[in-house]
Amino acid sequence: MTETERLMPSGGFRNRKSSFTGHLILSMVVACLGSLQYGYHIAELNAPQQFLSCSKFTSPDENISYGDTWVGQHGLKQCIALSDSQFGAVTSILSIGGLFGSYYAGNWANRYGRKYVSMGASAMCMVSSLILFYSNSYLQLLFGRFLAGMSCGTAIVITPLYINEIAPVEWRGAMGSMNQVSINLGILLTQTLALKYADSYNWRWLLFAGSVIAVASVLIWLRVDESPRWLLNKGFVPEAEMALFKLRPGTYQQAKQEIQDWQHGDAQDRDSESGTEMHSGPTLWQYVRDPSYKKPRTVILTILSCQQFCGINSIIFYGVKVIGNLLPDYSIQINFAISILNVVVTLVASAIIDHIGRRPLLLASTTAMTAMSLLISVGLTMGVSLLLVAATFVYIAAFAIGLGPIPFLIIGELSYPQDAATAQSFGTVCNWLATFITGYLFPIAHGLMGGYVFATFAAIAALFATYVYKRVPETKGKTSYSEVWTGY
Repeated sequence: MTETERLMPSGGFRNRKSSFTGHLILSMVVACLGSLQYGYHIAELNAPQQFLSCSKFTSPDENISYGDTWVGQHGLKQCIALSDSQFGAVTSILSIGGLFGSYYAGNWANRYGRKYVSMGASAMCMVSSLILFYSNSYLQLLFGRFLAGMSCGTAIVITPLYINEIAPVEWRGAMGSMNQVSINLGILLTQTLALKYADSYNWRWLLFAGSVIAVASVLIWLRVDESPRWLLNKGFVPEAEMALFKLRPGTYQQAKQEIQDWQHGDAQDRDSESGTEMHSGPTLWQYVRDPSYKKPRTVILTILSCQQFCGINSIIFYGVKVIGNLLPDYSIQINFAISILNVVVTLVASAIIDHIGRRPLLLASTTAMTAMSLLISVGLTMGVSLLLVAATFVYIAAFAIGLGPIPFLIIGELSYPQDAATAQSFGTVCNWLATFITGYLFPIAHGLMGGYVFATFAAIAALFATYVYKRVPETKGKTSYSEVWTGY
């Protein structure tokens, strides 16, 4: 008996009434674990910064010396003396590793498949977390964070790409936004653990937790199939049909018909655009240089860069320190509350994104962030703590409703299916570069300009809102490249 016959009931094809199959949900969850790791590593140094770098010490409630703890008994230092510039380098080198990971991820994903590249990224994440946990020097921290960045850079390319390829068209926005939900859950997990472990005795366990997530990801990937889109692009048509059949609430024949529709639509798009045959996708260098990719490339570059240049990681990386200038006793708790808000609002965005559309949410998001950045600037410069906290909360909510989930989601929707992996890699490289620039320069700019640095973020957000209005096409409900770019 073949695998197809085994899965189909006797006398015909299988009918499933549920909107989602269990395999679709499991596939989305395991893909999102990559984004969870990304969010966790992005924020893991925020809360324990002062304890890790020997800037602040706490004493335990119990009468116990550091040398009597497990980490102390195994030769791990209570802290690692770091200057502000060294800590900035440890924080921002994640972006350099992410840049390398994202640069190669698209090519790896095209060559080896989404599944095995994701498993490799999770294995690297496990190793990097253990290196960070056992670090006793500045150089060890740098190396561990660089490896963590490589794993995260790879994962953040694969997650939205894989979800976009397995999602039904009518659920593509909602499922695609789970990428950002998972990033925010990773940030929230960091802040939650920080409530207990952000002190001079336990901060290393915050770094160790990343390895636990990575191991869980590898184990769950073993139960999930490869992307049917990748299988189809590689010519494995029966395997693509079977993989899609498990993901869809219909018959095997319906899954087979959807595969045929993909083949027809892809060929039609290519013929109408350039008269050439379908191909397996460009290299990243070809994508950057070839003028035929100019329209999606320019929009992707702008959206993925401005997501960071609007200033979000000034809060994610340094929120405890920034808010701590006015509210030193509550900064960790406030950042914890911000992380909860980030998750909740992103979930709201996932529920409405396929109804309202991408452009309206991007416009509302960037417009609100412009106003809130100005108010954060006023709160910091005038020393008004209530205004600072309120504006920061609304700023985070505005980001989460649009500029957070949409950029990574929209890359695949703006591109040919065969180009999606490379486009995702290109967009993520742009995002990492912007993340590095923001993460590295913000402490310097904040030291020179104080709260006025957020006025700069406001100006960038205002310019970006104008660009979205004039240049970014709506992709909601559109199934082909030509349909998306008609009129642009």
